[in-house]
Amino acid sequence: MPSAQYTEVYQKVSKMGEKLKAAGKQGPSNDEQLNLYAYAKVAEGKDFSKAEKPGMFNLAGKAKYNKWQEQVNAGLSQKDAEAKYIELGNELLKKHDN
Repeated sequence: MPSAQYTEVYQKVSKMGEKLKAAGKQGPSNDEQLNLYAYAKVAEGKDFSKAEKPGMFNLAGKAKYNKWQEQVNAGLSQKDAEAKYIELGNELLKKHDN
């Protein structure tokens, strides 16, 4: 189960994304967003082997799936994924949430 700190950063990052989108402002890069996605999946203990592989024309879904698979194949632990999410999330909040 993720820590309170992870949950807090996750919620702040989600709100920041909604706020940036509503304002039509540029937010985190695609690579940053993909890393957040993959770290969150691993940190929350989601089972990659049960994930449905996206269809050929679902480019965004494939990118997310591949980034998640990359982290799983690298042996990223839940604890390390949580720490990486918190670190990247805080960096992005400092950069974009003003």
